Amino acid sequence: MEKYVKEYKRQCPRTHRDAVHKVEYAKATCSRVPDTMLHFFCALEGNCKDCQKDYED
Repeated sequence: MEKYVKEYKRQCPRTHRDAVHKVEYAKATCSRVPDTMLHFFCALEGNCKDCQKDYED
């Protein structure tokens, strides 16, 4: 399984501070299927999962 990490710069919906989200994905075996999210991390608050749903399909 091939894995990769993408970083997204967003604004926190609760605090309106700039945040960096790191999302680890597993590469899909077929181009018609989206890559699978394995792990979500928010640099502002590591345990926060409020924005995680934005990256789930």
